[in-house]
Amino acid sequence: MIITLQRSFPALLFLLMFSTLQAEATPSADELEKWFMSDELEPPTQSSDSHLTFITLPTDKPALHSINKITISPQSIKTGWVDLLQCYQNLDPVPEMEVVYNYKTMRKLTIVKSKNIEHAFVKGQSVQLENVLRDAQLCISTEVRIFYKNKDGSFKLVNGPFHRQFLDSYFPFHLTLKVNYPSTQLKFINSKPKPQFGFVVKHSDNTLLIESYFTGKLYTEITFKLHQ
Repeated sequence: MIITLQRSFPALLFLLMFSTLQAEATPSADELEKWFMSDELEPPTQSSDSHLTFITLPTDKPALHSINKITISPQSIKTGWVDLLQCYQNLDPVPEMEVVYNYKTMRKLTIVKSKNIEHAFVKGQSVQLENVLRDAQLCISTEVRIFYKNKDGSFKLVNGPFHRQFLDSYFPFHLTLKVNYPSTQLKFINSKPKPQFGFVVKHSDNTLLIESYFTGKLYTEITFKLHQ
């Protein structure tokens, strides 16, 4: 996803583009274009650590907060489609902003809530915002195909990269990612990155909760396997 501030304001970009699981090399623009035009569902390999640094909670200014709730249903195991509810808090106050979603397979994009935004509407795979005020919030719902079956029979849920960048600098980003899944069919195996300072993973019977503060680019990969 790309968030662009328009008119005479600096080009502050949030690239929340669809990522992959194995992070070894960053694909070129030609490779991404070739993938986008092909019938392949899984994108080419990208780097999982682009200046990524986990940090403590910023105290001087609220960080951009992306709150994501993903629901994996029994049907998702067959189709790869999951439900996504995404909310943004602490958006920058600007006259115009464009939120562009670059998921290759996406459908039913809907605005669920907007606060302190004079006008918000869906246009294709984007949300157009006009007169964004302080303490603005935006929530959308959609369906995306980001749940893949591995060759060994396990499954992966991939997302990212999440980042907040202006020119060559990265700014603090707060990510909350909650994943609900059918625990009678799936078992949580691990996450990438692994739990560590700045990347907290909490797991219950059918829910996975990730809370992270960072600068740079963050890719997430969550692995499940079927119950025997």
